[in-house]
Amino acid sequence: MTTAIDFSDLTGVKAQPKPQQTNAQGFYSPDKVPEQKNKAQPSSMGYPTQKTQSGDELMQLFPTPVLICPYPVDYTKELEWINNQECRKENQGGDAGGQKIHYNRQSEDTFVLDRPELSNIRAFIEAKLHEFVTKIYASTDKLVITQSWLNKSKKGESHHEHVHPNSMVSGVWYPQIHEQMPPIQFRSRNQRDVSLQTEQYNTFNSATFMLPMKRGELILFPSNLT
Repeated sequence: MTTAIDFSDLTGVKAQPKPQQTNAQGFYSPDKVPEQKNKAQPSSMGYPTQKTQSGDELMQLFPTPVLICPYPVDYTKELEWINNQECRKENQGGDAGGQKIHYNRQSEDTFVLDRPELSNIRAFIEAKLHEFVTKIYASTDKLVITQSWLNKSKKGESHHEHVHPNSMVSGVWYPQIHEQMPPIQFRSRNQRDVSLQTEQYNTFNSATFMLPMKRGELILFPSNLT
């Protein structure tokens, strides 16, 4: 039996007292967020701008949101369950300079967040997904988690470059990570066949971005981001 902890502030909405709490950690899924009598209008993020040295205004059009969310409570039991789950023994790809590529191994179960052992993790992810959609995208749509799986990596294994079709928002949660390992890499959708020579990389000229993650962190991002 898990003691209920109130984390309703993750969605910006205070929980109402209930005779029976079905969500063990107090996270609230989009369809379970308590109603507010006076709903505040979502604030507009606007376009990020900054002043140049010459006094001009530099605007960043159509930025890509990536939300990083630390998990706020202990998940020792969930991690133990995850570590005991079977994943594929081998996952080889094509040749790279005459050598086989070894990708990390995925669980056969592609609905792991439906398992009762991960109910608190699912509730946390749903709460953050709700925040991502309503506060960043300022949308009234309610998204639902479809597939979810485990990826396990050992020395010499990597994850292939990909996007997630037929999806709006994707996410990765890191229950266990070696923080000296190479970080997750994102690739810009605005790459060109012809490019300028670059002396220093920034938001406007980078083709890739390496994002280091920490244990327990969740990242959410648009599904069409490579």
